[in-house]
Amino acid sequence: MKPTGLLVGIAAVAGSVLLAVPAYAATGQVDGNITVGGSSCSWTNATTSDVPPAALTIDHTTVKPSCSGSITASLTNDPALTFDDTAGTVSAPEVDVNGTVLGVTCSYKVTNVSYSRQGTARAYTGGPFTANLSSGGALCPATETVNSASLTFH
Repeated sequence: MKPTGLLVGIAAVAGSVLLAVPAYAATGQVDGNITVGGSSCSWTNATTSDVPPAALTIDHTTVKPSCSGSITASLTNDPALTFDDTAGTVSAPEVDVNGTVLGVTCSYKVTNVSYSRQGTARAYTGGPFTANLSSGGALCPATETVNSASLTFH
């Protein structure tokens, strides 16, 4: 075999091996906001495991909310989201949140969360939702109402 033929053959084999490497999901980002009572918490650029409309999770360690008033909040699970573009919705089976007011931390769980798409962008809003107490002291209300929540994917 001539050297150029050998190089072409090697290049063809190498190219087919490189093309056989599995594709990995592209990570995306999400901004969000949640309003409970008179307080609001928002964040920007949290990391998602994929981009819509693929099913994805939000990495709770990248959600860094900034809250109004005397509260702090944190997401304590990686919510799994599924998109239904025909219906214009995104849903999560469970979202877990900690809220702290005046040094008292209460943990809440919201189940079967659904958001509706706003326009043609990947912006969704939802609420009100009922958050049920999952842990905390006697000063924690058994339920809290999440007045509204929003997610914007980019």
